Amino acid sequence: MKQRLLRAGGFTLIEMAIVLLIMALAIGGGLAVISGQAEYQKFKETQKVLDEAKEALIGYAASRGGAGNPYLPCPDRTTGAGANDGAEDRVGGAGSNCTFLEGNLPWVTLGLTGLDGWNNRIRYRVSQQAFATGFNTGTVGALTVNNSAGANLATSIPVVLVSHGPNGWGAISASGTAIGNPPAANVNETENTGVATNAIYVSNPPVEAGLAGGEFDDIVTWMPFGLLVNRMLQAGVCVKTVCP
Repeated sequence: MKQRLLRAGGFTLIEMAIVLLIMALAIGGGLAVISGQAEYQKFKETQKVLDEAKEALIGYAASRGGAGNPYLPCPDRTTGAGANDGAEDRVGGAGSNCTFLEGNLPWVTLGLTGLDGWNNRIRYRVSQQAFATGFNTGTVGALTVNNSAGANLATSIPVVLVSHGPNGWGAISASGTAIGNPPAANVNETENTGVATNAIYVSNPPVEAGLAGGEFDDIVTWMPFGLLVNRMLQAGVCVKTVCP
């Protein structure tokens, strides 16, 4: 009788194994939820950083529009002397040509952190030298953003900003280290890691590895030329002969 009572009040090894399995599944599911929430938070943080960057670019241009031809900052170079220091790189003084048209967002020049949610630098592409030396209402942007199928999302735009997302392929880390280019299969991510002559970028919802076009997790935003001009006028800045 005593043995039966002890048996009834305890657990068999099988029962204990089932309990531990249930606990492991519950913990694993909880960790997956936490991980998903953390990634979502990083995505939201990156969107905020990109929005702040666009506002800072507009503010920079508005503060340099005294002659009626406001201009945007140059990228911070990623290689060579003074690379990855956050300061825009120009051939000469204010309003001169950019050393490169693509590089890091010049976070020091703009007073920003310049880092996405995964602690990598934001890629910044200014359309052409005209936007860095003095654009006007007749200036036409040279950049295009497509989706992964090649359909145009935006054309003739002056500025593109890119976060290379969770996998970081093509990014520059906060310490200035190049993370490396995407695998060859990731053709759409490769499109966003071009050199200064690259004029086409891809913006698309995330794509898993193994699907058409390869893995894609970049976050891409841009500034339409009409928005840039309108914001200059709202700030009281003449754009050539058009004044508020």
